[in-house]
Amino acid sequence: MNKTLILGAAASAMLLAGCGTTTTIYDPAATKTGIRQSGSVSSEEFREVAVAAVRGAMTNVKFTSFLKRYQREMKDPDAIPVLKLDRVINDTDDPDLNVSELTDMLNEELLNAGKVDVTMAEGAGRTKAIGASRKLQDDDNFDQKTVAQEGTLQAARLVLRPKVVSNEVRDGGRKAVTRTFVLEMADIKTGLIMWKFTKQLGFMKEKGTLGW
Repeated sequence: MNKTLILGAAASAMLLAGCGTTTTIYDPAATKTGIRQSGSVSSEEFREVAVAAVRGAMTNVKFTSFLKRYQREMKDPDAIPVLKLDRVINDTDDPDLNVSELTDMLNEELLNAGKVDVTMAEGAGRTKAIGASRKLQDDDNFDQKTVAQEGTLQAARLVLRPKVVSNEVRDGGRKAVTRTFVLEMADIKTGLIMWKFTKQLGFMKEKGTLGW
């Protein structure tokens, strides 16, 4: 009987604790928790890399020189090149890493920078809807003046390739985990890399009584 009472009291305590738990909502873009997990990459890390990478790329000396040459080539002082994002290469120990999150953040930062146009006709962000819209040319239900015509898509002049690599080393009861983010931007016309960005984010972890 006493055992039953003890188990019942324990269950009640757990329920009360659960009912009293509160969840704090925060904006990852504006708040840094500093929380790191060995087998995964946080949204905070992705955001930090995306912001730093695009700012570095758009102010890079080689990119600035390329942009001036491109505008002279196009005979338009306001011309900006089209860029396609490659799929993020996941070279970490987490095969399920949501690398599309980094792609979306890079896309947003590039658009906000205003120095390149990001295409959805090529690259990781390619959508079949763009090509499918041109099939409406023979559909009498659509105003043909509003239907996209063949031969109007703009090919990308630049390509941006992102990659995530992870590494860890152990020393007794300590473990150092490092994530390396590598981004390369190249001129498709020449194939030459004009900018490369490498950023490492790491943390130390102490082994607990129950393991890592």
